[in-house]
Amino acid sequence: MIRLKEIAEVCGVNVSTVSRALKDDPRVKADTRKKIHATASRMGYTPNWAAQSLKGGKTNTIWFLIADLFNPLTAQLATHCSHELAQAGFDLSVILYHNDQDRYEHLLRRLHFGITDGALVVGSHNFNSFKKRGELIDDLQRRSFPAIFLDRFERETKLPIVTTNHFAAISALLENLLLQSPDLVVDLFSPTQNMVEYSRHQALLNLLKVKHPSHQSLFGNTNNQILPGKKVAILASSEVRVKKFLEKRSQELENRELLVGVFDQWLGTTMPFIEVFVCQQDFKKMAHEACSLLISKIENPSFEIPTNTRIQHKSLLKLF
Repeated sequence: MIRLKEIAEVCGVNVSTVSRALKDDPRVKADTRKKIHATASRMGYTPNWAAQSLKGGKTNTIWFLIADLFNPLTAQLATHCSHELAQAGFDLSVILYHNDQDRYEHLLRRLHFGITDGALVVGSHNFNSFKKRGELIDDLQRRSFPAIFLDRFERETKLPIVTTNHFAAISALLENLLLQSPDLVVDLFSPTQNMVEYSRHQALLNLLKVKHPSHQSLFGNTNNQILPGKKVAILASSEVRVKKFLEKRSQELENRELLVGVFDQWLGTTMPFIEVFVCQQDFKKMAHEACSLLISKIENPSFEIPTNTRIQHKSLLKLF
């Protein structure tokens, strides 16, 4: 491991000058900084961030822990968080667990080592093996580590949550769909997949108890025939899920009038639907709220982050 003393000897300066130069301290002349940076790079020097963290007490970095980068909505959320944190002097480090439970648990353990000042965690897609990672998550809360579940969260966790008010969002979608007096409401939510899907499914069930008697949950139920009804309202988390459902059930849906309600975006044609409603989540506000709470906790360890913060959806779009 290359030390600052070795770089100083090669450059003909003292160790403190090397230390300042590597931090781009303006008290060191630009030419000297450039020379020291080049020498350090050539010698293969890497700073010991853990040691620096222990010495200074802060890393000025926040982890953004997510499964992957394939979801553009999660990427949008990360971008908003990066802007919010930069204004407060923090850098955002995007850490991927590739939806792999072992890696997810490994990274949760690493949060105990002080390598970051806090964490924004977009929870796992998968309910399997929850007990083990649930203990790791709850231990973070017991240690008062600054961490928040953002958007997608884990079940039965004690860690603070900042997410959409899914009951209000489902209520808005359903209210607009029911204006067309559908004979049947079909939902394609997958309550066993993650807590966002579960929350939306439960909200819909509670609302339908008083608003509409004819309802059918069909995600994954490929053997169940669609109930009778000329006009059918379909609710799902995404356009992709609706399109796949249409492909598989095209014969059953033939000659029916279709309405649909989804979240965040609809990029394709609205055919064959007579109406399409899109509930857009407010990711910018979600990021602002989560980052503000996290920074408050970092700057004041005695600050208690609210357990459950629900953000109102941004808008409800009607497409024809």
